[in-house]
Amino acid sequence: MTTRFSISELAEMLHVPVQYIRQAVDALSSEFTGESFPFDDRNWRIGPSDVKRIQAWIIDHEEQLRADALAASRRIRAKRLVSKQPSQEQP
Repeated sequence: MTTRFSISELAEMLHVPVQYIRQAVDALSSEFTGESFPFDDRNWRIGPSDVKRIQAWIIDHEEQLRADALAASRRIRAKRLVSKQPSQEQP
């Protein structure tokens, strides 16, 4: 029986974020061997023969992946200024 890896296992094995693996799988899914297959919604079982293909794709597209991750992680923080209400003076 062939050992297959999940996306999260593959990310841990290759020391890259899960998002990188997802993008590689989406790009390469039509080129995978019969050992790799989707199941459930967006989960995959990746065969060992396709791991090197995913790893090579990530290396080739590393700059683009980092730029996409940086753009996705940017957050704009707004600072709210609350005006003080004039205190009611007591006679």
